[in-house]
Amino acid sequence: MGVSYFTNAQQVKTNVDVYNVQKGKGTVVLNVYDKKENFLKRACFTKVQKVNQETMKFQIDLPRGTYAITVFQDLDTNGKLNSNWLGMPKEPVGNSTNFLPDGGAPTFRDCAVYILNNDATIKINLY
Repeated sequence: MGVSYFTNAQQVKTNVDVYNVQKGKGTVVLNVYDKKENFLKRACFTKVQKVNQETMKFQIDLPRGTYAITVFQDLDTNGKLNSNWLGMPKEPVGNSTNFLPDGGAPTFRDCAVYILNNDATIKINLY
């Protein structure tokens, strides 16, 4: 009787606070990635909240491990991050390490955080 490690893994409550939100505009979309090959393509977990204040607070439960978290403010609530023809975001974005890419998108490693302790808080600034 094999029980998968994932279902048995202890879930850790993690708080994600998103700052610099444009008040009253659209939604904030939080994406969690657990593998570098899926980064910015397919999130393992997504949570969306309607914007109601300048700091949005999310609480997520994840097994201990390494994750990259990205956030964007979906100003027009079309469900996706709008970008220009160069692929640069036209809506506010941020990530779990507050890494600022120098042109081009950040990598999984740029944004990777290790989720270990219950009730840890990750602070993300939108830019």
